[in-house]
Amino acid sequence: MKQKPLNNPQPAHGLPAPAQTLRPLRGGLILFYAVLVLLGALMLGWLTLRDYESALDDAERQNLSLARSLDEHTTRTLISVEQAMQNIIEMLETGGGIDSAEEYKTHILLKNRITLTPQVRGIIAIDSRGILQSHGLEYPTRRVDLSDRAYFKYHRDTPDNRPLIDVPVVSRTDGQWLIPITRRINTPDGGFGGVVLAGVEPTYFLKFYSALKLDPTTRIQVLRSDGVVLLNYPFDAAYIGQNLRERDSLMFEKRRLKHASSYTELDPISGQRRMYAFHASEGELPIVIITSVDETAMLTKFRDALVTRAIIAVFLWLIVTILLYLLLRQIKRVEQIESRLHLTQFTVDEAPDLVLWADRRGTIRYANRSASVQTHYNQDELLNLRFGDLYPQFDERRWDPLWEQLQQHRQNNEIAFQRDRNGKQQPVEITFNLIEFDEEAYLCATVRDISERQNTERELRRHRDHLQDLVLERTAEIRTVLDASPLAIMLVVKQHIRLVNPAFETLFNHVASDVIGQPANQIFASPGRGDEMIETIWSRIDGGGVYRGELELYRHDHSGFWAMIYAKALVPGDRSKGLICVIEEVTAQRIAAQALRQSERLKRTIIDTTADGFLLIDAAQHIVDVNQSFCRMLGYRREDLIGQRPETLWGATARLLFPPELYEEGGASSHVGELTLNSSLDEPLPFLVNSAAINDENHRLEYAFAFLTNISRQKEIERNLVDAKEIAESANVAKSAFLANMSHELRTPMHAILSFSEMGLSKIAKGETGSSLSRYLDRIHSSGNRLLVLLNDLLDMSRLEANKMAYNKSRHVLQLVVQQAATEISSLLASKQLRLHTDDNTLQLYAMFDKARITQVVVNLLSNAIKFSPEGGRIEISFIALSLLDDGRPAIGLAVRDHGPGVPAEELDLIFDKFIQSTRMRTSGGTGLGLAISRQIMEDHGGSIAASNHPDGGAVFTILLPAERTIHAAT
Repeated sequence: MKQKPLNNPQPAHGLPAPAQTLRPLRGGLILFYAVLVLLGALMLGWLTLRDYESALDDAERQNLSLARSLDEHTTRTLISVEQAMQNIIEMLETGGGIDSAEEYKTHILLKNRITLTPQVRGIIAIDSRGILQSHGLEYPTRRVDLSDRAYFKYHRDTPDNRPLIDVPVVSRTDGQWLIPITRRINTPDGGFGGVVLAGVEPTYFLKFYSALKLDPTTRIQVLRSDGVVLLNYPFDAAYIGQNLRERDSLMFEKRRLKHASSYTELDPISGQRRMYAFHASEGELPIVIITSVDETAMLTKFRDALVTRAIIAVFLWLIVTILLYLLLRQIKRVEQIESRLHLTQFTVDEAPDLVLWADRRGTIRYANRSASVQTHYNQDELLNLRFGDLYPQFDERRWDPLWEQLQQHRQNNEIAFQRDRNGKQQPVEITFNLIEFDEEAYLCATVRDISERQNTERELRRHRDHLQDLVLERTAEIRTVLDASPLAIMLVVKQHIRLVNPAFETLFNHVASDVIGQPANQIFASPGRGDEMIETIWSRIDGGGVYRGELELYRHDHSGFWAMIYAKALVPGDRSKGLICVIEEVTAQRIAAQALRQSERLKRTIIDTTADGFLLIDAAQHIVDVNQSFCRMLGYRREDLIGQRPETLWGATARLLFPPELYEEGGASSHVGELTLNSSLDEPLPFLVNSAAINDENHRLEYAFAFLTNISRQKEIERNLVDAKEIAESANVAKSAFLANMSHELRTPMHAILSFSEMGLSKIAKGETGSSLSRYLDRIHSSGNRLLVLLNDLLDMSRLEANKMAYNKSRHVLQLVVQQAATEISSLLASKQLRLHTDDNTLQLYAMFDKARITQVVVNLLSNAIKFSPEGGRIEISFIALSLLDDGRPAIGLAVRDHGPGVPAEELDLIFDKFIQSTRMRTSGGTGLGLAISRQIMEDHGGSIAASNHPDGGAVFTILLPAERTIHAAT
């Protein structure tokens, strides 16, 4: 059967173009990368805008919350001042006005009220003519005319008994700023009987604001409702009394009527944008609170998050870019491989050597252009010939053995004769290779014409013979030179000794005839060591250089000695030509040098291994030597210090290293002291320095050295002791600030108790009874209960935070707890005419809990519901027979719903924090601990508490407790 020839297209005259099949893929990848980068940039921009708006919203909520808290604090403070004035006013009116009052008794009365009211600096009584009649801080009282004050004119001309908050003034008695709160005194016949003035201390508010640890850019302004500035923080007297309403009265009224608003505008002082919170009090006192914070400080966290996100985005972009680059480079490499394949095909077709492929039977399957040129056959004729037709030596008898040989060795070279179409023969060299292609094996023969090479080889053999004769002549001349040399000389060729001179025989105790032809490694300690050293010498001289080094060699009697060896290659790069070695014994010199080096090494080791730094300078004050410890401690490199002057590196401090007396002839020989040197990073480091001088035989300074001990650890211990002292003092200040803050909450009800009890005692002493006395006793009882609740809340909170709250858990019915709580607050329900509706259709719910603490939680929830419920309203309690906790456990519980204004959505979680009350709480007082205590109690029981708003209005508080496995029927 006729075999198909290999695909053998006619060779082209030009280089074929590489394949372009991967270009669309490259373009698609680049387009995908561009789209991905664009989408990433858009996503980054969207996230940045979202976070910016979120940061502004959070700052606005915090600002408004601060304004509401400050409004509550200011209102409570001023109300307590009014309560302090109430008793004074009643006693003065009973006595017929200030004109009729006795100065000393009035002074004692005012002084007692000042003691009970820390926010008041002083209380004074002004008679009907405007003359200061009594002062709570001094007796006798100086007669100061205050009739020109605006508050005196107002009370004199206006029969208004309500308190007046006037513009802050500088006191004429002590010259300090105060906020006057005044009340009119009426005579029994309704006439004008004078004015009582309580001067509120601005410093009281400023200390409270400082204790809040506000942002340094925060500003606070306390205004009257007409826009007059009563107080600012930080305090600036230039703005006290200014009317902010006059700047834009329409906008001011709009914000005041809105009660709470937030806005951003440029600060007229600094010119920077600030966020303002405007809060108008809805209580009895006409107070407006304005807080502001710098927009730059407000957005600090946002900017940090933006930088972090940008870094991550750049990092991801770099990763994608690198991956794309690697993929594109791989595609380019594939294209290059395809191009090389085309180039290889072209090269083979156009090669000057004849290339033939033959199959197992010897039939030619491929022939390049040179085959047609050299054999004078065309392509079709060549593909119909057998390999033996062109090369008669490879007939059928030699073909099969040749094929088997190639299967073992894959390659073979043969010299043969090529016969062309005309029968002419010429010598050729054939390189055979076995190639597997398309699941078949082929013999690839590369044929080269060697006619010229054979002629050249014959000419070279003739020149070689001539050169050998010249070498023999030169060898005789070199031998004469070697014999006259006093140094041992050895010629090594191919690792064997070829020539030695008499000096070599004398040095090694060898006879030339015994060593010539022997391996060169015999003059070393061992053959292995010798081969290693000879290889080292060759690695140095292969490039044309000269080897020079000291080696230990051995004589014929195996005695060792040290020698200096000089070696050079006869022909650089050609090891077959050998090398020449010149050997000189240096044993005596080496022993002397080794002793010197050992001494130096011992001294160097001592200096380098010490933990202290070592510095050596010469008489010219240049650094001569330093050890590693010195460089490590100060961060310098040794080469950067050598040759420098200490004063250049450390200035005048260097004089403490080497004092002037060390340089003086006959001066001090040593110096000990402390100093501070700056490291290479300008970091100051403390050292203990011990320096000394080294003088020559004439007692003049030759060298000076210093040992430096790092005492940073000792200094750090000293600083830690000082810091510990400061921390203890700061803790003491913080404790004092907390006690001062809580004293206000404790003193307000206590002051009310004392005031109304004194008024009640006064009424009883006069024999008066009736509604006023009952009203005083009710207020005393209410203030006492308020003080008790406050103390209980503080005690419970401290126990919970210290994890010292004890629980007596046992099995109880939840409905009975609700009944007990309802009984405790029945008086509060009756005071506001509220109805309590309880779901009685639910089966009894059993659980393990502390009955007293769960009752406390229910009472807290019902108390909150009463506070927010309108009079005559209704409170509903519903029971939850089955629910799930967050961890999936079954639970029972109850929900308390009021019909009040509800809780703002943004405060549903905040109201459970300590000292936090809802912004819809319009009454003053309380610690804000009730819900925080309730949440901690529920969490300690493994339950939960949550707040929500009912769709039909009002707030709903839900508590859940882990339930028992079964629900018992009601009995």
